Amino acid sequence: MFVGMMALLSCQKSARPYEHISDNTFSSLRVEHFRIDTAEVRAEILRMTGKEGVLPADRYCKKHYRNGGALLWIDRMGLLHNPDTLLQYLKQAEQHGINTRQFWPEQITADLERVRQLQFDDGEHSPGKVLARLEYLLTRASIRYSAGLNFGFVNPDHFFNRIELREDDTTHTKYKSLCYLKVKRPNDSFNQRVMNAIVSDSLNLLLQEVQPKGRFYRDLAERLQSAHLTANERKILVCNMEKCRWQSAVHPLFDQCQRYVVVNIPSYSLRAVDGNKVLNMRVGCGTLDHKSPLLVSTLTRMDINPQWIIPKSIAKGYVGRVGYMHQQGIFVLDKKLGKLSAEHASYQKVMDGEQYLVQAGGPKNSLGRIVFRFDNHFSVYLHDTSSPWLLQRSNRALSHGCIRLEKPLELALFLLGPGQDAMADKITYSMTMDFVNDNDSVKVKPKIDKKRIVNTVPVKPSTPLWIAYYTVYYDNNNQLVSYPDVYGYDQHLIEHMAPYI
Repeated sequence: MFVGMMALLSCQKSARPYEHISDNTFSSLRVEHFRIDTAEVRAEILRMTGKEGVLPADRYCKKHYRNGGALLWIDRMGLLHNPDTLLQYLKQAEQHGINTRQFWPEQITADLERVRQLQFDDGEHSPGKVLARLEYLLTRASIRYSAGLNFGFVNPDHFFNRIELREDDTTHTKYKSLCYLKVKRPNDSFNQRVMNAIVSDSLNLLLQEVQPKGRFYRDLAERLQSAHLTANERKILVCNMEKCRWQSAVHPLFDQCQRYVVVNIPSYSLRAVDGNKVLNMRVGCGTLDHKSPLLVSTLTRMDINPQWIIPKSIAKGYVGRVGYMHQQGIFVLDKKLGKLSAEHASYQKVMDGEQYLVQAGGPKNSLGRIVFRFDNHFSVYLHDTSSPWLLQRSNRALSHGCIRLEKPLELALFLLGPGQDAMADKITYSMTMDFVNDNDSVKVKPKIDKKRIVNTVPVKPSTPLWIAYYTVYYDNNNQLVSYPDVYGYDQHLIEHMAPYI
């Protein structure tokens, strides 16, 4: 009203009929019932901060207001910014599988209507309390929504590494490490960025930015809208959408990269993508006792005909089986004496770490003819297998954690890329030449063309690798298919997602 009257005054300067009107004249028009007391608003917000909120977004929001931070949505004149765009996003949270109750759209909508219609009272709907609710809930909802969509609502590194006990006694509890995704989490910098977007009236741009992207997420979201889903099917879809949000927070979206490799444990499959080229294959993963870890890394090199340093847990069963060790090309590597024949294996020295059992590279090697290396904390890798028939099983949880490949040569050539014919020939020859490097395992060595033998080949450019756990994922025809929850992770995740779904 004040702004309108001032405009009227400016248009009638020549007449100047209102030249004697003062500030006191306008103060007489004030309706005390609608007066906004920012001190009252702040006091009400402080009262609200003591009630609830355990998410990082809530903690940051509480800290902001308890430390006297600026009011973002209101001032002494009322609302500073129009929250209708934010409300539209909050009301559509169900499209992401997230219950809208997390963001209070009904309460915010009701309070906005009270402000716009001046429907206040002296109780819970007084101007101070209504505006305090709007200020606090709009800020919390903005940060909650933006952080959840951008990073995921559950921290996977914390979640997966608190599932399976490794050791439990009266003094301490230890868990098996099952995951190392290094997922980015919402920090103070991100939360402040949301607040800055509110103040600068650019929240709409940020809300568009945090929307999960990529074909896989869109396909899952589309299936979520089906009217024929059971309650459990819906929960499983929501869990898989949450995993997509983790992937977005770890690495640039894989389906926006030119080249990447995804191993999906529940489908026992590998999918290698390079532009329009796609290579699919079966894989074997870890057993229930030796689960393959979930991780993100980068494929950096290929080792052809690698030697296998046999883990102590397996090696102890080979000691004394001299004939078998000779047959399989297994020799002893003594820390003091160097390479020794199988007869010199000592159980005690193997268990004490003074000796290692090593299987020579070649067709009998348990790693097969090639290993694909990538940095990780679990000592796992992708590799060929000397028992390819095992990959014809439906249940292919059969390794100690590494990923066994159905088509290792095809993957090597895929990663090599075009224009590498000479190197492709060397890799193919090295992987198919029938030889064993250990003198104890064969008496007559075949003739080898050493010029065509290659041992290590770098992957250039290095290629993103994701070992994932999607129980709804593509089949070889690019159709979404449901797969068994082989490690039982989804049921745990459903419990953790319960507050959000």
